[in-house]
Amino acid sequence: MTARTLAAAAVLMACAVGCSASAADGDGAARRPVVETMPTVLDPAELRLPLERYQFSDAERARLHRAQHLLAAACMKRYGIDYRPSGGERAPVIRSRTERRYGLADARLARTSGYHVPAAMRAAPPTSPRLSEAQLTVLAGPAPGSAQARSHEPLTYRGAPVPDGGCMGEAQRSLGGKGQFGEAETVRRINSDSVLKAAKDARVKRAFRSWAACMSEKGHHYRDPWQAINDKEFSGSRVSGREKAVAKADVECKRRTNVVGVWYAVDAAYQKQLLKAGGDRVERLATHKRDQLAEADRVIRASDG
Repeated sequence: MTARTLAAAAVLMACAVGCSASAADGDGAARRPVVETMPTVLDPAELRLPLERYQFSDAERARLHRAQHLLAAACMKRYGIDYRPSGGERAPVIRSRTERRYGLADARLARTSGYHVPAAMRAAPPTSPRLSEAQLTVLAGPAPGSAQARSHEPLTYRGAPVPDGGCMGEAQRSLGGKGQFGEAETVRRINSDSVLKAAKDARVKRAFRSWAACMSEKGHHYRDPWQAINDKEFSGSRVSGREKAVAKADVECKRRTNVVGVWYAVDAAYQKQLLKAGGDRVERLATHKRDQLAEADRVIRASDG
């Protein structure tokens, strides 16, 4: 299933620019961030959010993971193990982080796949190297929940101590330095908190009601886009004609009511608010991201050289 969607009303849009914190909304307007403009959005893939400066793009994540595997391979060599990753993880085929952040907005995909994500667009796991159980433990540490993990005893391989988390753990610590490897938990939390806060915001909830009215006109009765996309009838592996019809109406009603524009504007405002609240601590995360990528590039250059 795709990410969840929201809706907004064309009639509401006329006042939305000036209705960012109306006391009449009644759900903590004083704590809600001001939204100065509500853009009309037809293609969410073109949107950019304030948090992206602190996140890793697919290309940056690929650089980081390549360096991690190179370091892990060097570590494995110390134990006489020839580790050659046969393939990295294939990222989902999306044009941007926002393409499906606000749910299905592609009319063509709605007609052909309903709410299901086409196989060609799904993420694929990395190809596993051919290693014995003991060698896999050297690579990644003991499996969670295993007797070895529960024992908390130091891990060894042929008498030689193995680093915590195996060679992958050692590689992550080398790239992450004193901070967390990869994207910081704070960044992931803001990424989810902002979109959920926006979904509960009165400005977006008003949009839901207009979306629901539009859907009812088309013969589909859902109180909000979340309910439509999570309809149990659409949870199977096959895409039914009714699912396609509902998805098609969903996209049409989103466009008619500018729901993506409303949700995006409120989402972005909450991100700015949360980032500002984080102060210098959040700014240090941007520096840590740059440091990790610089170290990853150094590892890759050394390997290629």
